[in-house]
Amino acid sequence: MRAQVQAWYGNWLRRRIPPARSVTLDQRRVFIFPTRYGFFYLTICVLLFLGGINYENNLIMGFSFMLTSLFIASIMSTFRNLASVTLVAGQYRAGFAGAHGAVEIRLLGGRRYHRSLWLRWRNEKAQPPREVSLEAGAEDSVWLDVTLPRRGWVDPGRLQITTRYPLGLLRAWSYVDLDHACLAWPTPVASLSAPASGGKEEQGERQHDRGSEDFEGVREYQPGDSLRAVDWKKLARGQGLNTKMFNDPVEGRLWLEWDRLQGLDPEARLQRLCWWVEHLDGSGQPYGVALPGESLSPGSGSLHHKQALDMLALYGQPRREVH
Repeated sequence: MRAQVQAWYGNWLRRRIPPARSVTLDQRRVFIFPTRYGFFYLTICVLLFLGGINYENNLIMGFSFMLTSLFIASIMSTFRNLASVTLVAGQYRAGFAGAHGAVEIRLLGGRRYHRSLWLRWRNEKAQPPREVSLEAGAEDSVWLDVTLPRRGWVDPGRLQITTRYPLGLLRAWSYVDLDHACLAWPTPVASLSAPASGGKEEQGERQHDRGSEDFEGVREYQPGDSLRAVDWKKLARGQGLNTKMFNDPVEGRLWLEWDRLQGLDPEARLQRLCWWVEHLDGSGQPYGVALPGESLSPGSGSLHHKQALDMLALYGQPRREVH
């Protein structure tokens, strides 16, 4: 019975607030209900009203009416504090499976200020909520941690945004699906033998990308280039940001190969390849990755490192638009 109720509520919520990359909260998307303190407050109002009638005391009855009016005004104030806020899906920070990633939520204020807005993932009760306040027309962003139970794209579920401002008598909230996802890289598992092939049979050939032996020249800096290769002297002389280029023997570049991990299931292969990507990146050794049907040419640097991890994470996964 409980599962049926949850399924019905989930379908109703999808119709009421369908997934979208940007959602503006309005009367259709905001729910409001008294808090425990609000129910206690209403009980006091009722008791004062009954006492005023019983003792024919106009002062007590007037006080009861004043408190009730304040509660009614609080309904509108709490609703307006959440209404007109626009939530926009932002970027994501990938992480390893079994750990945490993060997703960015951008908030755009409406025509009035918004105070004490609390954000959390609806399905992650263990994660503490994050508070944000917005001035009229202002913009802010919040990064929320996402638990990554498995490799690939992980959907954190609906975002819960809540407020009890200004008096705490009522709670206004909404469950928004921003069609978000966070990428989980394979969990690194150590392997004693490297699943790699070098270029010994091609000794003597030279490549001219990101080596570390013979200096060849400089080129314009590109995002992802190692900071160790930046020509800081030219930068200090005001000649722009450039990257030093070296030659390396082909034998210095390794290919991490899927086919060298025979006898292991796909996830175990990806985990060991991931460990070697981390190991080689830490040592500055150029490397490439070869998976069935796709490959990443040898290289080094932070951009190459991320491309290698992303390729391992997305192997066998359905295609998804990356934002």
